[in-house]
Amino acid sequence: MKRSKTDHIRSTISRYMKRRQFHESEMPSKRDGKKVQDIPTMSVQKRMKLQTNLENTLSLSSISGDTTACDQQYTKLKMFISGAIKPYDALLQPVLYPIFVHIYLEMLCNGHRVPAHKFLERHSDTFQEQSQRQLLHILREMESKADVVSSREISKYREHKFVLNITQAALDYIMRHLKLKTSMIVLQLFNKHIQVNVQDDDESHTPNGKIELSRVVMDKEEFSVKQEIGCEIKKEAAGEERGSQEQSLLEKLEAAIKAVEAMPPSLPSICFYSFLNTYQGLTSTTISPDRTRLAGTFEDSTINVWSLEPDVFSPEPPDVDISRIALASDFIHSTEQELKEKMLTRINTSTEVAKLVGHRSNVFKAQFLSHSNQYVLSCSADRTVRLWDMKTQSNTVIYQGHNWPVWDCCISPSDSWFASCCHDTTAKLWSFDRTYPLRSFVGHTFDVDCVEFHPNSSYLATGSGDKTVRFWNINDGRTVRLFQSHRGSILSLAFSPDGKLLASAGEDRRIRVWDLGSGQVLKELRGHSDLVYSLAFDESSAVLASGGADCCVRIWDVKKSHDAPLREGESSPDLIGAFPTKSALVSYLKFAPFNVLMATGTSS
Repeated sequence: MKRSKTDHIRSTISRYMKRRQFHESEMPSKRDGKKVQDIPTMSVQKRMKLQTNLENTLSLSSISGDTTACDQQYTKLKMFISGAIKPYDALLQPVLYPIFVHIYLEMLCNGHRVPAHKFLERHSDTFQEQSQRQLLHILREMESKADVVSSREISKYREHKFVLNITQAALDYIMRHLKLKTSMIVLQLFNKHIQVNVQDDDESHTPNGKIELSRVVMDKEEFSVKQEIGCEIKKEAAGEERGSQEQSLLEKLEAAIKAVEAMPPSLPSICFYSFLNTYQGLTSTTISPDRTRLAGTFEDSTINVWSLEPDVFSPEPPDVDISRIALASDFIHSTEQELKEKMLTRINTSTEVAKLVGHRSNVFKAQFLSHSNQYVLSCSADRTVRLWDMKTQSNTVIYQGHNWPVWDCCISPSDSWFASCCHDTTAKLWSFDRTYPLRSFVGHTFDVDCVEFHPNSSYLATGSGDKTVRFWNINDGRTVRLFQSHRGSILSLAFSPDGKLLASAGEDRRIRVWDLGSGQVLKELRGHSDLVYSLAFDESSAVLASGGADCCVRIWDVKKSHDAPLREGESSPDLIGAFPTKSALVSYLKFAPFNVLMATGTSS
């Protein structure tokens, strides 16, 4: 007998439902395939489907087949509630049990038996009450959706909503977490299976742990006014009660502050400038302190400065044009004033970028003054350090004292000194009004590759190819600390703003954070797969940013403590964020206000 098309479709659906472990009573029958309905019946069914309230405005469809997402979202909810501030942690703790049960049942009903049982065993230890353990015992014996449907206890649990008595503040607190895109499954179950009863706060007492500072401030103000006009408060009982209330509020405020301080630091926003087509050979980059100018040094012995604002450079004419020699024959057809006007016209023809020319070999580093973008300091393979005036875009001072290429230079935070390091294994201290070095720091046995000033401008750190970092006192030129544990040359250094920590990194691809007080290694941060070129601390000294040749900016939590030893090739747990670039080597990092990380790099 030839089967009709409808029978063929019905048999295909039946085979699919059996593979998904549905019971025969749940499979569609011929009556369900009726396509024609009268208008009254269709109207009634439509009205019944639309009987929803405001609490179920979201789509209450069943959980998708992604069991990993279910487990991850429940784990995030569990960590969020356990880490919530008081009193929200106690008020929201009852939410975990019904969400846990319904996630398990949804997994089981969708045919994911093995992930469901793993989910049950992983999180069931949280619930220790007798009623909860009895229901968990029933859940462990279930294997399919048929067992869920046939169980009277489970059917009753699914038909009745869990009643949650909670304040409006606590409800807003948890809803901010559930409305995230990464918590949509938990939000569906929350709307579908939990009945929220919002309770009013008692205005006569501190409402469920909420801290009302306005009342304390008012009491202090009233007390000060009465004290000024000479009124003596004789009600000792009322004063003691007010004092106890203030003390309890202060204790709760201190607890809230400690809870906030214990939270992990927030990730910064990153502003990344990438250099393309750098055929001149870009060696380093830097950004001015006011974040309005960007400078790059090149192998063709030039320095280019760009404006980061929609503005152009307007150079002023120098008193003397050092690029040409004035001869008497120059004044035959033009006066001196006319020559100055022609020179000014020639200078103003190129205003998109300021090009500083004067070095005779590769320029390795440039840096703006700490409190001004008018002057730029640079060092080069021509064994000189030069100071440039951005107003006239000309070289004003040449500092000579090294006998080999100068790899790095650094200006003190007070703009009083600057330091340079060289291939001759020494670092030198300079002042801007002297063209010769004031002091030499001798002790390294190989090239000194990087130099950095301490925030108080009284100390100096140098990193060398001899795999050591030295901490110098600039007043007497002696080594105060010697840090030894790197396995390669040190290419980057960074002090924390509070002056207590020093970070170093380089060829061994590991970042070490040193305690300047004890001289010991606090942390060894692993995660980079290539050379590390740049380091930067944030304003709180709790977050460290690093970047290098692996084309990735990594963010580390410096204050986080852990005791577990790391195996070879394993990344540190202190890593809280990694931001890979497409193909740009990260050469410069600097934190700006409002938790913004300024970064630059060149395409590889």
